[in-house]
Amino acid sequence: MFDFVNYSTEQLQIFLIVLLRITGVFLMAPVLSHSSVSTTVKVGLAIVLAIILTSVMGPVDMAPITDLWFLAGIAIREILIGAVIGLFFQLLFYAAQTAGSLIGYQVGLAIATEFDPTMKGQVSIIGRFWFMVALLLFITMNGHHLIISALADSFRVIPPGSSSLTNGTVAEMLIKYTAYVFVVALKIAAPVMLTLFLTDVALGTLAKTMPTMNVFFVGFPIKIAVGLLVIALSLPIVSFVLEKSTHYLDRELELMVLAMGKA
Repeated sequence: MFDFVNYSTEQLQIFLIVLLRITGVFLMAPVLSHSSVSTTVKVGLAIVLAIILTSVMGPVDMAPITDLWFLAGIAIREILIGAVIGLFFQLLFYAAQTAGSLIGYQVGLAIATEFDPTMKGQVSIIGRFWFMVALLLFITMNGHHLIISALADSFRVIPPGSSSLTNGTVAEMLIKYTAYVFVVALKIAAPVMLTLFLTDVALGTLAKTMPTMNVFFVGFPIKIAVGLLVIALSLPIVSFVLEKSTHYLDRELELMVLAMGKA
């Protein structure tokens, strides 16, 4: 049982450090960091998770905190570890929005944008659509459970207060997995981009055979109609790609946590 009354100062310090790592996850993780979730709910859920994880955690050998700068260093490292865990799953949503931007440019709807409170800026409406699709698929696949499971496993590899982020391998792995965003984005956008490329070829051929036809005015609505049709037909492919990418990143996150634990 987690009893605040009988807990010592050292145990309370461990609870606060666990809470800091959870806070880092809540800053970056999909679903948990979404602006539609109120701050009160986020704070309450973070405290509940910290209580549960501290209760099931074994004895922790943590160096005594001697000064404020040492405590600040521990706090920053714990928040960064949580942010890295959340960022890993957030990469899928960056990929979905990037794919939407590519598709919107090809279809001719690049100028059609809306404000995204999550990204704090204007995004393509198709990118916003893919973001919502990715969010629904992520929840359906119990992705939020994967986040909490990865968070709990991180404390076994990196005990509270013992982290260090000075290993160059961690930075290299972050660059590698950030580049993976563009791989997933191209996989999602590939059916639409290929179809619109063939549509452009067909329109170009039509312009050569019928020079009097204004292909620009004819081709613009055709490309929009074809693009939206292929988007609808490619939803099963997108679901497959996002599911495989989620499990891939979940496995690779274990390697990242191990790298941070060995730093």
